Amino acid sequence: MKVVFLLNGAALYGGVKVVLQHARALRRLGVDAEVLSTDPPPSWFPAEECGYRQVAALTSAEIGSADAAIGTMWFTVPAALEVPGARAFHLCQCYEPLYQGVADRRVEIEAVYRLPARKLAVSPHLVELLRKRLGVEAVWIPQPFEPDLFVPPAADHTVDARLRVLVSGPWEVPIKGIEWGLRALRPLYDEGWLDLVRLALDAHPDELALWPDAERRLGVPPSEVPAIYAGVDAYLGFCDEVEGFGLPALEAMGCARPCVLTDIGAVRALDPGAAASLRVPHGDADALRAAVRRLRADGALRARLGAAGRRIACRFTEARSAAALLRAFRDGRQGGSVRRG
Repeated sequence: MKVVFLLNGAALYGGVKVVLQHARALRRLGVDAEVLSTDPPPSWFPAEECGYRQVAALTSAEIGSADAAIGTMWFTVPAALEVPGARAFHLCQCYEPLYQGVADRRVEIEAVYRLPARKLAVSPHLVELLRKRLGVEAVWIPQPFEPDLFVPPAADHTVDARLRVLVSGPWEVPIKGIEWGLRALRPLYDEGWLDLVRLALDAHPDELALWPDAERRLGVPPSEVPAIYAGVDAYLGFCDEVEGFGLPALEAMGCARPCVLTDIGAVRALDPGAAASLRVPHGDADALRAAVRRLRADGALRARLGAAGRRIACRFTEARSAAALLRAFRDGRQGGSVRRG
């Protein structure tokens, strides 16, 4: 079987990493999988492991024939439909038409979602959303993850006077909620007991003005990220309902870090019983501060949430993702159902 993933760029983003992991997982099962992009190979992921190939353009002439072609963002789906001999798929990592940042292109994006490319969704939450909004059936592809890389630290340090919290994501992308979250947390720092660790590609000037003394880890390659989780007491996530999955929360859970997360569909799908996370309404600064205070005060709670998160994370593996992809590729029906294999 020949499988091609059509990738719009190779910058260091979680959504790009997911695509590279999908291809790597399939190749480990003996599938002839490639990732095609007009960008040079990423410096932060072994290109040979995912069959990365740079092309001049995402055209059928450059791509060649295949059995399955996956558009990995809405604007690469039309190219997947043109791959000779291939069944086309649309990998959905969020539902972009809900994002205010692309409001001027919403009609165009929704038209792509209605194209005859079978939908692959990274969360059961997205499966339900696509069914309700568009009346289309999607197949759930569990998130590829490396629980042997993201592991609990050998020994946790004792939280005494200060609590170290990690916040991941770009300030300037509204769906990540970084601005409201950091503004809500700043009073806790001013009280003298909260330390902020920021994981991002860069530091926005407005963020630097708000929180100049955060510990910033910028442009860190994925291989070094587990150590950052291991060095904090908790992970905080502020995403809004547009978020399709929220990979950093899973990474934190893999490292047995307790989480405070916004109460959105993607989080409820990842942690249905709230066993690994405290939930707060998106934008509710008082609730966020109260949850962080609760974590600081209760070591047993931190340990309980962390252990539950580790159990959740261990269910997500690249092999599980590859098996779900193969079932989707081999299923001859145009419809489908949520698969939880």
